[in-house]
Amino acid sequence: MITSRAMLDALEAHDYGLVTGVPCSYFAGPLRLLDRGEGPRYIPAVNEGSAIAIAAGAQLGGRPSMVLAQNSGFGNMINPLTSLVLPYRIPMTVMVSMRGWPTADAGEPQHYWMGRVVPDWLDSLGIPHWMLTADGPSLNQVLRETRPVLEEGRPAVVLVAKGAIANDAPTDPPTVPPGHRPTRDEVVSAVLAEAGDAHLLSTTGYLSRSLFNLGDSSRNFYMQGSMGHVSGIALGAALANPARRFVVLDGDGAVLMHMGSLATIGDAAPANLTHVVFENGVYDSTGGQLTGGRRTDFAAAALACGYRNAWRADSIDELRKALRTALTDGGPSAVVVRGAPGGAAGERASSNVSVQEIGDRFIKSLEAHRPTTPDRRPTSPRTSA
Repeated sequence: MITSRAMLDALEAHDYGLVTGVPCSYFAGPLRLLDRGEGPRYIPAVNEGSAIAIAAGAQLGGRPSMVLAQNSGFGNMINPLTSLVLPYRIPMTVMVSMRGWPTADAGEPQHYWMGRVVPDWLDSLGIPHWMLTADGPSLNQVLRETRPVLEEGRPAVVLVAKGAIANDAPTDPPTVPPGHRPTRDEVVSAVLAEAGDAHLLSTTGYLSRSLFNLGDSSRNFYMQGSMGHVSGIALGAALANPARRFVVLDGDGAVLMHMGSLATIGDAAPANLTHVVFENGVYDSTGGQLTGGRRTDFAAAALACGYRNAWRADSIDELRKALRTALTDGGPSAVVVRGAPGGAAGERASSNVSVQEIGDRFIKSLEAHRPTTPDRRPTSPRTSA
């Protein structure tokens, strides 16, 4: 097992000047050090494909770069790997955590397939890869072996098993802005109090855990994996069921990952969709790493993409007031809640209800409400702080 500090030392010893990627708990220790400014410069990417592009640009600019990502997002890398890195012969090193390898943990079926297929996919692309486990080899040895591959203008991938890298960097307390910021559980409780009979869809991670533990219902869809796609799922469901109301519980990191969905929602203009974004600036479920969206105005972005309304809420009272208006006036509407990082994770929904059952009961909850006519596009956008 390599320590967090030793991993960064190895990257610097092999001349890596920039690290980019999307967090995984397998890299939690080194990422805490990188977030503090230790080791090579770290750029949080909004998704894994973007990380490949950032590293490619740095390589073209003369700075050797490393991508860190988990295998759940490997599919996001395929396009830039096959249409940019391979044909342009851009060397780069990618470290991919192997979630679900050799077998997926109970309650995490979303890791089953990617835990099996990544090595075969890399073989089919002709991309050399190495496996780093707690028993070896050393990271320095692996990086030495990748050098000839990089010198040929090819990418090299290091697959990282659970426990290969120690989660030993000290944990900083969450940075909370002055004054009280709503917690994740407080936000979910407020949404449950205002949503009535609306169908609730929650993003992967701790928001889904909070929703399950505070208000489990057959009308809820808890998404595991597929990060960044819950708003797309909600859009499809809302368009298919215009007589029902839908509320999305989303995270700022998840919105950043596939932010173009805001434009799709704005263009489709479902009047029955309310999009709640919990903005705490970190990826809580992977260790509290920074999202890289600290200067992003999500409410302004929603309006620019065609949402009818958008509000920014700094308190539970402001959140509940905005939700009442959004659910009464129609949307699409966005409510961006500036909240606090941290908090207990709670129990995972899929540890109690299988993901297939989550989907089946959500379908049944909608069966009595089939579409009649398509939604019409609302007008007159407005916002309030």
